[in-house]
Amino acid sequence: MLLTLRLCLAALLTASATSPASAISPALTCIAASACNHGTDAGQLRPLQLLHFSDLHGSALHLQRIVEYMDSHDVDDAIHTGDGVMCYYDDENVFESVPGGRRILNTIGNHDCWKGHLLWSQTDKPYDATKEEAYSRFFVGPDPQHPTISGWGVCQPAGVNDAQSPDYQACYYYKDYPCSATRLIVLDCIHYDDAQADWFTATLASAREAGLAVITVTHYPAEFGMVPFDPALTPDGRDYPASSNPGAVQIESMPDCAFDPVDKFIDEGGTFVCWLSGHNHNDYVGYVKNHGRQLQILVDKAGELDRYMLDSDRSGENADAFNLVTYDPVSKQLTVQRVGCADGYHGKRGFTSSAVSR
Repeated sequence: MLLTLRLCLAALLTASATSPASAISPALTCIAASACNHGTDAGQLRPLQLLHFSDLHGSALHLQRIVEYMDSHDVDDAIHTGDGVMCYYDDENVFESVPGGRRILNTIGNHDCWKGHLLWSQTDKPYDATKEEAYSRFFVGPDPQHPTISGWGVCQPAGVNDAQSPDYQACYYYKDYPCSATRLIVLDCIHYDDAQADWFTATLASAREAGLAVITVTHYPAEFGMVPFDPALTPDGRDYPASSNPGAVQIESMPDCAFDPVDKFIDEGGTFVCWLSGHNHNDYVGYVKNHGRQLQILVDKAGELDRYMLDSDRSGENADAFNLVTYDPVSKQLTVQRVGCADGYHGKRGFTSSAVSR
C-alpha cells in the first residue's frame, strides 16, 4: 500500500523576524561532510528523501528488508527513531549484524536503555542505562577503532570525546544535506538535559544562519500530545493521545520545553519542516499542543513483535511498515509515503493540504 501525505510548508516560513539573533555557533566534531549526489548540478536544489522507520525491536528480518529497499531505491538516508532492541541486555544489536545496517542513522529510545527483564510483568521498566552506556552500545558498537557513527557523516558536539564535558558521549548529532538546503537534527529524549538543550538551540540557530530548513528527530512523542493535522487520518478524528483530560501528560514523552527552541527558530525566520518520531507503535500526524506550528509525524513499529505481543498482522502487504519522507526545498512541500502496513494513517491512501504557521 502507498500512502501519500503532502504538506505545503510555505506558510510555515516566518518572513518577519524583528532582528537577527546573535550569531551562535555550536561547537562540533564533524566526522564527514554530506556530499551532493544523485547527479545534482552545482547550485541546484533537489528534494531530500529519507526512509523513516522506528521500533525495530531486534527484527533482523525487517531490517534486512529495509536495507534491500534502500539498495534498490533512490533515498538519501534511513533514520531509525529508536527502540532497536527489546532490552539493553537481552537483544542482539541487529544494526551491527545485518549487512548494511551500520550505515543507518540511529536514535536512542526507551527500550535501548531498558535494563529490565523481557517480560513486562517482571519489571517496573527502569530506563537506567546512562548516555555513556547507550553511546557505547549503539553509536560505537563492538569495534571502538571503527565506531558505527563514524560512517554516518554527521556532526557531533565537540565534547563528545572529552570526559570532562557535559556532552561527553552524547547521543545527539546533526547532519546537513547541502543539495537540499536541509539539516536533520537527532535528539536523545531519554537523557534530555540542559547541555543537550543548549546544543539544540545553538544548532537550530546555525541552521537558520546558513539558510537550512530543519527536520528534528526524537523517539518520544510530545509531552502534552497533538491535535490532528487532518481528522480524517485519525480514528474518530481524535487528539493524541486520546484522553478526556485536555491537559493530560504522557509519562513517556519528549518534555514540552524541548519544543521551545523550535518556536524561537521559527520566530526568527527559520524554516521548520517536522518532527519524526515513533514509540507508540501506531501512526499519527498532528500539531504539537502548545506549539501549534510544529508538526510531528509518528510511524508504526517496523519490527515484528509477535514473539512478545500478538497485536497485529504483518503478512503479505503488511510485512513492512516504514515511511518515505520527502522534503522539497524549492516548493516547501513535505511528502510522506507509506510502504507496507495497509492500516497506516487510519487506512487513508493519501491527501494534500497546507499547513498554517500563524
